[in-house]
Amino acid sequence: MALAGGLLAGTVIEAYEDTLEAVVALAFFVPVIMDMGGNVGTQASTIFVRGLAVGHIDDRNALKHFAREGIVGLLIGLIIGVIGAGVAFVWQIDEPYATELAIVVFVALVSVCIVASVVGYVIPWLMHKLGFDPAAASDPLITTVKDVTALVIYFGLAAVLLAELL
Repeated sequence: MALAGGLLAGTVIEAYEDTLEAVVALAFFVPVIMDMGGNVGTQASTIFVRGLAVGHIDDRNALKHFAREGIVGLLIGLIIGVIGAGVAFVWQIDEPYATELAIVVFVALVSVCIVASVVGYVIPWLMHKLGFDPAAASDPLITTVKDVTALVIYFGLAAVLLAELL
């Protein structure tokens, strides 16, 4: 699963090759975007599995915890997004696209953190509902979904907001 996910992520990067060539600075933030999504997704998954194991999460309150994870993802995304956008802007301040790059990094980080928190919660929940061990079965799937969606969000935003450079 992880190999397939990596190949799929590579295909997404290839699809946005022109965008990446036009604004090489985008490459710098690819690991940041993907790693933050990974951290948030893993955190959400761990919280779900632990909550399930100790009896804090069940069918009656799963949606409440799901909503909470979405809010946590949003808050983490806002904090990290501001930091990432600030770094992008200051680093590329002499470039005409500095503001657009900062916006791309900000929106991508916020979006990726929200998606990762939701995916990190929903996939183990689905695995549990299907009778699989959510701790063992969900990690490769979360990684694949999170990586691909992170890249699509990031490069999709870049292609739209930096279109005049392409």
